Amino acid sequence: MATISDEVNALLERMPPSEQQRVLDYARRLANVQPFPHTPLPPGSPPDTLLRITVAPEVGEAMERALEECERIDIDEQ
Repeated sequence: MATISDEVNALLERMPPSEQQRVLDYARRLANVQPFPHTPLPPGSPPDTLLRITVAPEVGEAMERALEECERIDIDEQ
């Protein structure tokens, strides 16, 4: 038997984004919760600073493998 959360999630997945937003707004009113504040992104680093960053080759290889893993799509995962 599905939980209430499971059933609500299943129904939400079938709704268009505009209806999902209405459900979220309604749930927030019921829970008396304010939406997350929208804040601007912090300033980034200038390119010359980023170019001076160095890492050991094995760290770079580990980062590359992690990125490749993120790009992989597992069609059996649901």
